[in-house]
Amino acid sequence: MTLTEKAQEQINQTLTAGYLRVAVDGGGCSGYQIVLSKATDLSDGDQLISNNVISDPASLALLTEVEMDYSRDPFAPSYVFNMPHTRCGCGSSFTL
Repeated sequence: MTLTEKAQEQINQTLTAGYLRVAVDGGGCSGYQIVLSKATDLSDGDQLISNNVISDPASLALLTEVEMDYSRDPFAPSYVFNMPHTRCGCGSSFTL
């Protein structure tokens, strides 16, 4: 998984301490969904994606080619995940 400069800038502005955890969980219409949460400490096996972004090995295995970006749309600012080779019917989940 990679982060764009815009995504990293937004994380740095929003997160004053701790880490942003990026994880893959079951759900959505296609089987998997990306879940973001705040973590205060590293858990066993966590891997750093950047200085303040972490993920677990199982999630990273599913996010190998994913790029995390940030959209500054004034009506819907949000993190956007560009996932090649995936399908989604609802816009918030994916399948490989």
